[in-house]
Amino acid sequence: LKRTTASTIFVHCKSEAGRKMSLLRTAMSAGRLVPPRLPTSLTQANKASLPFVPVDWIFRFFPYFTRDKVRFMLRFNQISVGCGLGFFYCWCHTPYKCDNYDHFEESMLYRYVKGSLEKSGQLEENVRIKVRHFYPQTAEE
Repeated sequence: LKRTTASTIFVHCKSEAGRKMSLLRTAMSAGRLVPPRLPTSLTQANKASLPFVPVDWIFRFFPYFTRDKVRFMLRFNQISVGCGLGFFYCWCHTPYKCDNYDHFEESMLYRYVKGSLEKSGQLEENVRIKVRHFYPQTAEE
């Protein structure tokens, strides 16, 4: 004798309800194979941080700062903007780097060619005939 189960009945059933139940059974069995996962934003939450300090540590070790969540968000944004501006103006914007007034860095090749022109005497001639203005000048100016 062949044993008949509910799943074989639904597979052989030709009605609309039988096909829906078969699809539901297949979806349920496929869903059991894959364990549920948390969203990526939640799994990566401890990696987002204030500079050098993870946010979950702030919530754990400084409950006074995080008592009001809205104020903490405001302070977090203020600190982040301040750190960004500080990084830009204190680290990335090196004052007086290339501090000549033409803002022209002389490379090694430039200095070599300039030195060879000075030795040959061609540099003085080039400086003499160099045009230092865009519009033609009159003799009075």
